[in-house]
Amino acid sequence: EVPIKNPEAERRLQQASTDTQSLAQFGSYRDPFFDYTGFLGGSDFQSRIVDKGNNQKQLELTVRMKDYKPQEIKVSVKNNELIVQGEHRHNDENRSERSFFFKSTTLPPGTQIDQLQSHLTDDGQLKIEAPFVEKKETVRSIEVEKK
Repeated sequence: EVPIKNPEAERRLQQASTDTQSLAQFGSYRDPFFDYTGFLGGSDFQSRIVDKGNNQKQLELTVRMKDYKPQEIKVSVKNNELIVQGEHRHNDENRSERSFFFKSTTLPPGTQIDQLQSHLTDDGQLKIEAPFVEKKETVRSIEVEKK
């Protein structure tokens, strides 16, 4: 008899073990509703340059904003720094909760900030886009003279 290997099951088992180890710092009585893995691995705010064809490029960023409404999100640019902020409030007869979100990143040179657009998708992703013009660096060689 030979055991059957299931790579997907083994990967999930390994991931669960890794998640348990990384979440150990929060103790054994963790809030079942809090996204600890998302909190620790919040590196989803990375910009990427996408080639749109016809010699045009675009800067794209996506951020998970699942529980936020468009009016609760503010996107701004200050000194070439993109800032995304959110504030969500929930009230019912038993409780009141308020959550905040803040992320920022420096936009690469060539980002057309005046044409920046953002929209919230149906699956809760905030998508930020702007045309990108690659800056051509001019390199000038200077001859070294002996005096």
